[in-house]
Amino acid sequence: MRVPIRPVRGRWPTRIERFGPLRRFFRRDPLTILDENAHADAYRQAMDSIYVGNTIKVTGSARHRVPDQLLIDTVALEGARIVDLGASDGSTSVDLAERVDDFGEFVIADLHLTVTVVTVGRWHVLFDTDGECILVGSRRLSAWPELSRPVAALFAGVIRRGRERRAAEGREVVLLNPDTRRLIAADERISARVHDVFTVWGEPRPDVIKVANLLRRLYFCDDDLVRALHAVRDSLPEGGHLMVVDNPRIPGVVDPPPRAGIWQRDGDRLVEVARAGDPEIADLVELVGTAGVPK
Repeated sequence: MRVPIRPVRGRWPTRIERFGPLRRFFRRDPLTILDENAHADAYRQAMDSIYVGNTIKVTGSARHRVPDQLLIDTVALEGARIVDLGASDGSTSVDLAERVDDFGEFVIADLHLTVTVVTVGRWHVLFDTDGECILVGSRRLSAWPELSRPVAALFAGVIRRGRERRAAEGREVVLLNPDTRRLIAADERISARVHDVFTVWGEPRPDVIKVANLLRRLYFCDDDLVRALHAVRDSLPEGGHLMVVDNPRIPGVVDPPPRAGIWQRDGDRLVEVARAGDPEIADLVELVGTAGVPK
């Protein structure tokens, strides 16, 4: 984000919001995630403004139809234990779970499933699980201190007071879309869990791991991506499947289709069994378990 402090759309006089040079700076209110009665679509739009753990919580409904169909056509999912890793607010998890239906268990997993909010005067200060301030927002303004030293300095006093009150006054907010929360409440096979992609899942091992828009060169260097892929491989049983999905941004192309690949664990290797397009890190997946690459 080039300008990490933005006016909130719909909270300023119309003449200001519609003024040509300023119009593009207005942004939807990220504090919508604090509203327990928020509409699912409004919640998804707000999540696009949540930057946490060096990643952006970009999400959306029905954005993985092609990869999900590839998985359904390629892998026997009846009774399968499925993990959607790096699932953000769970919107795409809902899409897949509703299409498969006969799975055995479905876990919606993300390293950052919660934030803590503290109110300081007219400001709401949001902290991640490591205690880092990821957002300062009011009715009219939103600011991202982690993205800018000047912005962090500008709100240093508010952030300090928020951190001092965090333990006593902080409210934990679960970053799951209203549709996701409803599905979890309605289906005992579906749950949410905190998990780090660099950590082996453990027992019982999932039969299928889907990782979408997390293992990207946008976020990690190649060495870290390979390290994460080794952890994912070791999380699968022999014969288990990994699906990697990415939604590319291509200059001049509106809504390009997502790219996906499916690999099956064969010993130390991940062997490709299906592909749609050219997944960004397909070359790195092919390196897993090969000579000269740490196991």
